[in-house]
Amino acid sequence: MKKIILICVAVLTAVTMSAKSKTQTSVGIVGGLGIGAQAKFMFTEHFGLIEELGYFFCPDGGTAEQYGRSSYAGLMDNVVLLYQGLIKETNGMALNWYAGGQLKLGWMPFNFERNVHMGVFGIGAAGGVEAKMKNAPIAVSFDFRPGYALMFADYKGARLFDYSVNIGIRYCFK
Repeated sequence: MKKIILICVAVLTAVTMSAKSKTQTSVGIVGGLGIGAQAKFMFTEHFGLIEELGYFFCPDGGTAEQYGRSSYAGLMDNVVLLYQGLIKETNGMALNWYAGGQLKLGWMPFNFERNVHMGVFGIGAAGGVEAKMKNAPIAVSFDFRPGYALMFADYKGARLFDYSVNIGIRYCFK
């Protein structure tokens, strides 16, 4: 698992280093209902995207329990398109809010004994705050992402409301 996370961080760093953007780009880690690599690309002053790749959990309201599990977990790719605005700016920090929509795709080992695996497709909303330090190239974010996911496996497609509460810490380029 550590190797996968290190590879994700290396790929995201390489992509970020090659990006020719006049706006802020940052890479780091995200934790909450899982852990993974996170990159944020701002296309304009207010519009951007957050890309996450890692090991994430999907809380379940009962579907997984029917099959002997309390939650689903696996590799997940989240993409969040966002609009960002300024809340307050001080001498040492800029506090921003952001809101947008997310798309998630993933793969989860469901039942190793029966060799059943499933794909995940989900959509949802995202909203949070971010603190960007002015004297250090660090940004810290906190967000909530409610959504709806479809799970596709050999037995049937399970539908569930899922959510994540995340904390991200990123190094900011530029």
